[in-house]
Amino acid sequence: MTPSAGDDLRNELLGYWPGNCSPEGYLWDYSPESNHGIVGFDARWIWFTNPRAVRYVGRNDQTYFGYLGGPTGCDIQAGAYNHRTGDLTRIMLHESFSADDHTNPSLLIREDGHVLVFWTKHNGTDIYYATSTEPEDISDFGPRQTISQHIVTYPNPVQVTTEDQAPIYLFYRDREVTTDATSDRYGYIGDGHVYYRRSLDGGATWSDQFQMVTAPEGHYSMYFVHAQANDGTVHFFLTDAERGGDAPKWNVLHCAYHDGAFYRADGSKIADEMDLPMTRSDLETVYDSAAADNEYAWVWDAGVDPDGHPAVVYATFPSTLAHEYRYARWDGDEWHDYNVMSAGRYVEEEGVELHYSAGIAMAPSNPDTLYTCVHKDGYRGIKRLETATSGRTWAVQDITQQSTGKTLRPVVPLNASDEIPVLWLAGTYRNMQSSGTVLQGLPPNNADEGAIIGDGAQGVSLGTHRVRNQVFRDGVSVSALLRPESLADEGVVANFGELVQIGFGRNTTSSVEFTLSRGENEQFVHWDWSGVGNWHFVEGKWDGTEMHLLVDGKVVDVQSFEDPIGLDSEASDWTLLQDAYLMGNGFRGEMKEIRLYNRSLSMNESQQLAEVAQNPPKIRR
Repeated sequence: MTPSAGDDLRNELLGYWPGNCSPEGYLWDYSPESNHGIVGFDARWIWFTNPRAVRYVGRNDQTYFGYLGGPTGCDIQAGAYNHRTGDLTRIMLHESFSADDHTNPSLLIREDGHVLVFWTKHNGTDIYYATSTEPEDISDFGPRQTISQHIVTYPNPVQVTTEDQAPIYLFYRDREVTTDATSDRYGYIGDGHVYYRRSLDGGATWSDQFQMVTAPEGHYSMYFVHAQANDGTVHFFLTDAERGGDAPKWNVLHCAYHDGAFYRADGSKIADEMDLPMTRSDLETVYDSAAADNEYAWVWDAGVDPDGHPAVVYATFPSTLAHEYRYARWDGDEWHDYNVMSAGRYVEEEGVELHYSAGIAMAPSNPDTLYTCVHKDGYRGIKRLETATSGRTWAVQDITQQSTGKTLRPVVPLNASDEIPVLWLAGTYRNMQSSGTVLQGLPPNNADEGAIIGDGAQGVSLGTHRVRNQVFRDGVSVSALLRPESLADEGVVANFGELVQIGFGRNTTSSVEFTLSRGENEQFVHWDWSGVGNWHFVEGKWDGTEMHLLVDGKVVDVQSFEDPIGLDSEASDWTLLQDAYLMGNGFRGEMKEIRLYNRSLSMNESQQLAEVAQNPPKIRR
């Protein structure tokens, strides 16, 4: 449905978002393009830093989660959802930390209920961590602590309460620099090994590190995921990657740790702690990439059933355009391995990380349940799979399907509740540094006020568009009905390809601005906002030679701009409430009646649009 304001106001309408949101967080587009948005607070993570989400039931019943996002899009964030009250709490632990999605935090809920959060840079020099001041409460944390490393990534904490003193183990990847990364197209700088440290005092102090598994010489990383059995045993599944990108990734390997030693699934010992490190050949091979008819593989997630039998899910790559999800499980005597389903092509839009699947997750204590993100044959969504045959057959249920963006990197919280059985990311994914995704899977907000609410961290991903090169070449109009609650900070209202924007405070103070960019040429028109809390209808338009800013149907500023702003064939990110890829500059306030035209409206049309926007027809979906 398009606005009932005459045929002229339907011509070349590329988007019309009145502000109607579904309970699941979809912002409906009523233009002919049907370019629906995904609403939420921006979040990013990689699948090798775990746990990303944990439910803990003590005095409260809460699901805790960690992610990279926040007001700058680059902040280390922790959140907690209270299942009894419905309250959602979020806290920033490290501002402007990194844009790289490999830097998300991991969580540990200590036996006494205190929350520990760990994070690192992508190939950074330190492990950072902080402990909540009070148990089951993330509103305040103690001082940030550091553990000095060499080139560290992927902190994975585990507490083994069945051992004396309930030690906390912190597993991670580290490496020594052995070569200049500029000489290698995949960025190799040194062999990536698996290490761990142990704390016997709840994380206050840490032992010297142990090298657990050494990568073959010249190989970029031993990637790993883990899962813990009820008896405290920690199972590891690993992949030996020669490089990133589409370079060879070998095997699914396994070992298990308990009582100071490492074992195979059948209980035979591989090594005592004093005999470390283990090599690739020491580990148990679950899937052999070099075997006939097999492919390169990459581990994704793991679980352990009530009998203590481990299971793993992983991706294989018959082609970079045709990934497969697979499942392997120990039955007490041997490993069984099955194909689960086709996953579709790689999801990274830049075309570098060609082994980035959309993602598959396993319930940590119930390997009978999986969640898969699939992008294939026009389908974009997340599915729940259940097996009663230990992985041989699966029942499949759609959880969600999307008409915009991607679904990515699902995770099942430890001790998950029925209310939050899985969390995932949805939005655009250009590369590890530019991903415009929001967190999905939290209980929906059923309130639909007919307006989009910006709190500085909330954003709307409208997808990455490879627009036709005639779009915006000869003119553009973008408009919205706005009520800011703050004029103190920069805030993006609408962004189309980083070339067309409406927002506040980018070039001036306390002003609304309409900005056009082409290369180094950036021009803007602005208007000093008259009072926080007031509604005004703002339109920015360009007719090929001049930019006009209109407020409530009246021209308030004019500026010449004669460069074309056609987007050619480059990918361009479209967002509301935040900057491109949801990377900060979040708008604080309310907005509705957002429209985008591929032309400049006439003065009569602009005045008509202002009247319609301030008295819009009721729209029901």
